[in-house]
Amino acid sequence: MPTGYDLVKYICENGLRAEKIYLHTDNSVGRENMYQTLLGAQRRGFIDSNIEIYHYSITQNKYSVK
Repeated sequence: MPTGYDLVKYICENGLRAEKIYLHTDNSVGRENMYQTLLGAQRRGFIDSNIEIYHYSITQNKYSVK
């Protein structure tokens, strides 16, 4: 089953374009891996440097107990 990280790799490998990317997962390790991969892809020119990458979701996960 594909994961969010698989999607991030696909975005980077294919140079897909978005204005903003929000990483909405409760998996802190997975979120950090996706975030660092996207930042690295920006530094290396695989994706546009003006894409805004957010280390959190656009909305709070209502199913997470905090």
